[in-house]
Amino acid sequence: MRSLARWTMRCARRYRFDRNPLRRRSDRIEGVAVLVTLLALLISLWPAAIAAHVVYQRGLTAEREEPVLRKHVTAVLLENAASTSTVSSQGAVLGIKAKVRWYTPDGRPHTEVMAVPAQAKAGTALEMWVDSAGRPAAAPRTHPQTLADSVVAGFGVMAGAAGILFLNLALVRWLLDRRRYAEWDDDWAALHRRWRRPRRS
Repeated sequence: MRSLARWTMRCARRYRFDRNPLRRRSDRIEGVAVLVTLLALLISLWPAAIAAHVVYQRGLTAEREEPVLRKHVTAVLLENAASTSTVSSQGAVLGIKAKVRWYTPDGRPHTEVMAVPAQAKAGTALEMWVDSAGRPAAAPRTHPQTLADSVVAGFGVMAGAAGILFLNLALVRWLLDRRRYAEWDDDWAALHRRWRRPRRS
């Protein structure tokens, strides 16, 4: 905490607007660039909040609609999972699939080869979700998922804005440093010429 406070005070002293004669024009330009960057970063909080709100509202809509459009069913494994696993040349299991049967919402049987737990035996009951057509579907959205997605959306907008702003600030500082180095070289060259100038008797 103290290091953060010292860093803040050091930045305030470096970029404050005063009449210090040692400050060059490039120093004042850099101070303005830092101030504009901070203001733009604060303004970016607004679109970040909007993005988080939009994602949150869409998530709430999905929470209400998906449980209606999807049904929870119990499927039955028709064959041993281990006998249908695919093994690579190195002996690693690439995927474990087996034939599974379940009943669609209208009562029709549906059979499909799909991913199943390893070493599952024929006759094992598997809990799954299906859509209105009886096809396998993801579980309905939960509220924690909606909250997580909205937070990620908000931080994503903030991170993108911060990255662009600080990249632009770094570019401005690089250009100003080049100008400052050139000015310092000119000043040292002028001072060197003054020192080597012969004194008049």
